[in-house]
Amino acid sequence: MYERYITANRPSIVLLDRSVRRATIVDITIPHDDNLVKAEKEKVSYLAHDITAMWNVESTVIVPIVVSVNGLLAKSFDQHLKKLSLGCWIKGRIQKAVVLKTVRIVRRFLILET
Repeated sequence: MYERYITANRPSIVLLDRSVRRATIVDITIPHDDNLVKAEKEKVSYLAHDITAMWNVESTVIVPIVVSVNGLLAKSFDQHLKKLSLGCWIKGRIQKAVVLKTVRIVRRFLILET
């Protein structure tokens, strides 16, 4: 039996399709603008092999959803949405949610400063 607990780098969303023995991991991150490409590469490169063995599945697909704090998207964002069978209509909603949350954080910080 293969057992390993993942505490630090837990995925955001895990979709497990037992009928075809496939795991899809949606890993969401919101880095600073400068780290957009770096964050996407880090998300793709980790854990696929370990998860395949741990959950006894034939394949594991990691889908990184990376949106910078200012709403910038990586060039491969549309490809990742297609892997999840999501249309491009959701792209604007994701950007809006990230930017609004960034604004809330900045407002809270500015209120504390005064």
